Amino acid sequence: MEAKLREVWPGIFLVHLPLPMRPTIVNVYLLHSAGEWALVDTGINSSDSIQAFEAAVRAAGGTPSKIGKIICTHHHPDHFGASKALKELTGAQLLIHRAEHERTRIFNVLDRPPETAQYFYANGFPIDRYMNVPSPGEFWAGLFVAAAPDAFLEDGDIIRVGELELEVIWTPGHAPGHCVLHLRKEKLLFAGDHLLPKITPHVGYFPGGPEDPLGDFLDSQRKVQRWEVSMILPAHGGIFTDHRHRANQIIQHHDYRLREMLDFVRRAPHTAYEVAIHAFALDEDSPMMVRFPATFETLAHLEHLCQRGWAEKDLRNDRIYYRGRR
Repeated sequence: MEAKLREVWPGIFLVHLPLPMRPTIVNVYLLHSAGEWALVDTGINSSDSIQAFEAAVRAAGGTPSKIGKIICTHHHPDHFGASKALKELTGAQLLIHRAEHERTRIFNVLDRPPETAQYFYANGFPIDRYMNVPSPGEFWAGLFVAAAPDAFLEDGDIIRVGELELEVIWTPGHAPGHCVLHLRKEKLLFAGDHLLPKITPHVGYFPGGPEDPLGDFLDSQRKVQRWEVSMILPAHGGIFTDHRHRANQIIQHHDYRLREMLDFVRRAPHTAYEVAIHAFALDEDSPMMVRFPATFETLAHLEHLCQRGWAEKDLRNDRIYYRGRR
């Protein structure tokens, strides 16, 4: 397989790995310094992705067995799905935030527990359609095979790869334990899904997750602006600059969404599903795999409005209705 990589900084290679969904590519990064090698993120567990990774390592002048560390920004399948395969292939030490390791079981769930169906029903989702949607384990079957980490990332940790020093910055929001990696001397930022050049990362509210993931995400967008960065290396899309400008754009996008949803629930109480249909302009032809993330993202916004005291929720006939305070 042809290697798809380019050297974006001396000893730092951007590698394109294929995905079977949109976006169709995930960027992972090979690091080589003073004889040591590391990998940032893994791609999914598919033969095409693993072969593309092996070809890229060799094109960069290394071999899989030379990789000493695999550092994952978060637990989503395109970032951690091949962790078991690549850990076995390389023998590398695997690192991820503890909160991410605790969430990996979600992508292996094959059944639909009654409490999950109740959760969707309570938030207005048509329950008959929910039952026809694959479970996470069915959808990701074989594409997400996680390994147990060797160590956990913590905010402020320094990870050394030869002469490179990667500072771990905890950026919860897109995922509870999402971390970005900052090369202070080089002023580079491995941004994972926290900062993307063209799209805004998904921020959803999930059962058993943080109480205010959107609040966490907005705080994390402000947090990364404290560091000096000349080049952002994202997980999707092209390399870009001016992380402060992009972070503020993302904050403004969510401010708009919050105002839009608040205005809607001020006019009349609605379930999260009803708000999602309105906010994302969905209709009966919209696929369920679009409605699901739209509803989760809407829930994150509505719960943030409640946390701020701008909205409240009531339970009526086993349904949760959000209404805006005036």
